Amino acid sequence: MLNRKIIFIIFIMMQMFLMQCKKNSALPLLSLLYNNKITVILKATYASDRPLSFSEINNNQLFIDSNNSTSTEPIDTSGVPSYSDLPIFLDIGEIRVSTKAPLSNLSNITNQEDSEDFWDVLAPTRQVYCNKIYNTNTELNSCLKNNGYLAFNLLMDGTGVIYPSRDVGSGIYLHGGIFFRSIFTGFARLGGTDFIGRFDNTEYVGADIIRYVNYDPDADSGTVAILPAQFFPLHHITYPGTEHVTIYSEYIPTIVEFRFNLKENLMLHSFQDLNSGEYFTFVGFSDWRKNHEAQSNSGGNVLLRMRMIYPSWSNKIRISGGTYTTRHYYALYYQNECSNGSCNRDNDLLPLAATPVRNGNDNILNDIMPGNYVLQCRYDDVYDGYPEKVLSEIPIEVSGYNQTIEINCNCGYSTTNGC
Repeated sequence: MLNRKIIFIIFIMMQMFLMQCKKNSALPLLSLLYNNKITVILKATYASDRPLSFSEINNNQLFIDSNNSTSTEPIDTSGVPSYSDLPIFLDIGEIRVSTKAPLSNLSNITNQEDSEDFWDVLAPTRQVYCNKIYNTNTELNSCLKNNGYLAFNLLMDGTGVIYPSRDVGSGIYLHGGIFFRSIFTGFARLGGTDFIGRFDNTEYVGADIIRYVNYDPDADSGTVAILPAQFFPLHHITYPGTEHVTIYSEYIPTIVEFRFNLKENLMLHSFQDLNSGEYFTFVGFSDWRKNHEAQSNSGGNVLLRMRMIYPSWSNKIRISGGTYTTRHYYALYYQNECSNGSCNRDNDLLPLAATPVRNGNDNILNDIMPGNYVLQCRYDDVYDGYPEKVLSEIPIEVSGYNQTIEINCNCGYSTTNGC
């Protein structure tokens, strides 16, 4: 048994080593050979390009939910890991898209028949992503079977992981959905002791936080009864002014990218457990959008962006004038998103593309299609990992293809002003 564990650990270390070699020498995603017309790319980052490393975020410490005037939120930080050492396990069932019902919040789906009518299954294959070994039995470790230890790095470093997918029919796709089975974070405390949760039928210190992040903190029983769980699916809606994903009947290679803000927004929360009366501390997501005040629900703070990339028509935007910080970002939106009041662009939508501000012109946004955009200088004013404050924005027109668009935007030098 011991020899089997040693062999398993050596195998994982070799995978990580090979992954690093591949990362350093890898060609850009758009040079990939396509087996399908549609390639699905998945990213778990706020930044689409060159996100901060785990150790750069918050001085390598998990964010902690601050107490407030209306409630007390005791948080047990005993033995809490560093940001870069937190175990993170993700289990995703499938990815779907839909041409139906513009602006639907999915509340009209009430049974399996409705669901089958609404959704087209783009990626039906379960995938598991992990950064730590949670089971040394290779037969019971779904992450190993899915190459999840290797893929986790791509998921988090801005490259993106290629999610096994199949082609769907031609059409204008207005909705995207990622159906999560589990999100497990490897630190939790209950009543002063480590809490043992389960992932992939294996016990591990921490908790499957899906049950806590599926509804907003203020959700009542009526809301829970009407609205679907937020991670089944994590939902992208194409609002007016947002470019939809168009799949052509001709053989035009198309990348559909799905991105959600997990990496940069990990925060300690707590609430009082009704059964024991003790406070339960867990690692969820920063409450930049929906404030958590010691409730068992802490959802509403993870957004999904679905975007289309036609490799033959893509461009780069290179931005100069940056001053490096870990709290400023360049963020790109479509110019007319939410202009009719259907949504709050800066609060309800993840940027189309984003990158943390680095010095000089070392700031590039990749895979930008021709169109009209606004480039924002954003700042994490609350210090929770999400740059919710817009300091400035400038219009950008991208025309042509295979070009590098040069833009100047002074960002990072100030917490009150941008370009």
